[in-house]
Amino acid sequence: MGQVRVFISTGEKSGDQNAAYLVRRLKGRFPELTFVGMGGENLRREGVKLVADPSEVAVVGLQEAIRKLGRINRLKSLVLREALESDIFLAVDFPGFNLPLAMKLKEYGKKVIYYIAPQVWAWGRWRVRHLARLDGVMVVLPFEEPFLQSYGVRATFVGHPAADMRASGRYGREGFTVGFLPGSRRDEVRRLLPRMERVAREIRRVRPDARLLFSLNSDVKPDVEGVETVRGEGREVIASSDVVVMASGTATLEAALEGKPAVVLYALSEVSWWLGRLLVKTRCISLPNIILGERVYPEHVQHIDPVKVARDVFSLYERRDEIARRLKVIERMLSVDRTAETFGTFLSD
Repeated sequence: MGQVRVFISTGEKSGDQNAAYLVRRLKGRFPELTFVGMGGENLRREGVKLVADPSEVAVVGLQEAIRKLGRINRLKSLVLREALESDIFLAVDFPGFNLPLAMKLKEYGKKVIYYIAPQVWAWGRWRVRHLARLDGVMVVLPFEEPFLQSYGVRATFVGHPAADMRASGRYGREGFTVGFLPGSRRDEVRRLLPRMERVAREIRRVRPDARLLFSLNSDVKPDVEGVETVRGEGREVIASSDVVVMASGTATLEAALEGKPAVVLYALSEVSWWLGRLLVKTRCISLPNIILGERVYPEHVQHIDPVKVARDVFSLYERRDEIARRLKVIERMLSVDRTAETFGTFLSD
């Protein structure tokens, strides 16, 4: 086989990290692959030639997406042109952007493989018919494989990239430490950071000795006296904390894999929240709870009471050893690596 040009497309920080993990796995197995794409610094470090930056269009919720529609469409046009010059379109997460492009590229006869599929089991189940048109879907949650296969999707569980990574906990110290991760998207941070600040103040009121450690992806400083901030490095903050207060998302799985108790927060605009209540089909919002089928992590959605969140933090701290034992199940379930093998099967067909 000659050189194969792969356009890899992702958005947001977690997607960029997972895409970089995927590229590392594939380069070691398939030297004929060359990568260009859309992503961030992690993909750049893996030698991917980046032609588009998704950071300006990462959004949470319908109302936020509408505000950025013009920028999103311009970026889609750019990515489509570049992807048409490639042999394979490799979509990584970012479904609101990637799935419509995948459908358009299938119309042009391109091979399309999806890694980290849209969570159609939670909402937007109509999208499953689009996934069924793809050449292959590599899923990272074990229950997704039988679910998607039942709809005719060529889906294979390949393990979760977060299970192959570990943090050193280098920010850890003696004493009671609470980590705060308000997310990576600007809109998400704008909504959750003020709520987390109120939680931090309540924790400090009850436990003046508490160490409060924030992970932020920008120069924003929490408006709480005596907190410590770390630029990025969310997983290190998780590993360095006794309990984590965090945004819903991939990082909740990282907390579970590190064996850390967490309280999960989620907030949207009122319009997006109202629509979400109509569309979302799951009882829980955090992936560890969904995987385990029980509410191991307390969840606080939309109207967040800092006193109740702080109460959950203290309760989890008292039960941290029990929680860590329950989370071991997730590590066992996700710690497989069939990524390169599965990609090779999709590539050769």
